[in-house]
Amino acid sequence: MRKIVLVFVWALILGSIFASCTKEGGNGPVDMSLIKGKWNFNKSTATSSGFTIPYTTPYFKNEEGCPKDYVDVLSGGIVKYGDYSPNCVFLGKDGTWTQSENTVTIDVTGTSFSGTFNVTSLTATELVLKIDGTYSGQSGTLALYFTK
Repeated sequence: MRKIVLVFVWALILGSIFASCTKEGGNGPVDMSLIKGKWNFNKSTATSSGFTIPYTTPYFKNEEGCPKDYVDVLSGGIVKYGDYSPNCVFLGKDGTWTQSENTVTIDVTGTSFSGTFNVTSLTATELVLKIDGTYSGQSGTLALYFTK
């Protein structure tokens, strides 16, 4: 049991060190014209009480050997969600999205991928979405990282 606690403490310490070295936007407006396109899921983190750790979400988890899960943000408020389950079984769902300043609201029916996200970083090749909520029983912020 002691080994498990030590591993968890080290994961929290390392996660907070790497998170403190990450440069993200969020201090001003982002160029929301860059949001359209196919964004491949890269990773997710959860931050609570000042600690940031890797976090596996039920709706974005790249399966080994499969194409990456993705969100394709299209004109006209349409979003396409692609999820590859174990054995690379594909599940595609359509949804909607709207944008207001630095926030984007995404609703994909039949999935957990819905909510109003703060766009904290958006470039031609990187998108970071953050949303506050309760994760594994703790309140905090979930960050989803995507690349083109």
